[in-house]
Amino acid sequence: MPAETIVAFRTEAMATAAQNLRLAAKLLEIVARAEAGKITLVPYKGPVLAELAYGNLALRQFVDLDFILPHRDLAAAWRLLEAIGYRPANPALGASGAPIPSEYVFLAAESDVQVELHTELTLRHFPAPPDLEPLLCALRPVTLLGRRVLTFSREDTLTLLAVHGAKDFWAELLWICDIAHLIDVPGFDWDSALARADAMACRRMTNVALLLANETMQAPVPESVLAAAQADAHAQAEARWLAARLFAPAPLGRREQLRYRMRMVDGFWPGLRYVARLATTPAADDWNAIHLPAPLGFAYALLRPLRLFRR
Repeated sequence: MPAETIVAFRTEAMATAAQNLRLAAKLLEIVARAEAGKITLVPYKGPVLAELAYGNLALRQFVDLDFILPHRDLAAAWRLLEAIGYRPANPALGASGAPIPSEYVFLAAESDVQVELHTELTLRHFPAPPDLEPLLCALRPVTLLGRRVLTFSREDTLTLLAVHGAKDFWAELLWICDIAHLIDVPGFDWDSALARADAMACRRMTNVALLLANETMQAPVPESVLAAAQADAHAQAEARWLAARLFAPAPLGRREQLRYRMRMVDGFWPGLRYVARLATTPAADDWNAIHLPAPLGFAYALLRPLRLFRR
């Protein structure tokens, strides 16, 4: 490669490593405070995914810190973050634990660090509100900067990443790389991974993730697992469509989005219920379009279908 290209790559790689070290240190501080306060706060994506999938904190870019927690612990986590200098992006919510359209976002007062809290009530793109307890009972340790941190197992992370990618139409090649590297480890428990996907009604989304990883990144998916995914005709069709869009993205029409969402769940009626749930579960756009007082929060579910119909 030309010398200037190598220099540019090295400069960017060093900047990524420095940013990742800084964010990982912030994550460790939050986790330590949560453990001291006996608050369930599980990091995922970001630094822990860099270690789980790539084995090196510097080898994956990330710009914020994501945590999953039971909704019952939200108020305590809210107070914890405020106590160490993070301010909520939507302070009007207070620490009441009121459900909102998407993640709870916090910003560091003196830096650009962003923290996002996700609960079973904000993970709206699962086919049904996820039961977090089985995932919380199967946490596994990962080492960050010499510190042991509990996160979701690789097998459970596969399901979480499959839903995350499906939510945003697999628009980033990075997300497919994550899947490919996550499963490319000795001892990956495929029976456990697929059982979790089935239990959370996410098998179609997981099939799409595996097909994309295999066809785009030549990820080592076992023959039996790959054959089962390929036998899912809708998953195969959507994976090919998504792979074609990676390098030739185009705006998605409403019909395309509707067809895609319905196909992300196995079966016509389950797919229809999924779409109906998304159509009536408020999203960030609804929250930004109109601000209702907390006692009227239920009205977002009534206003959303009207906004979608108008659009």
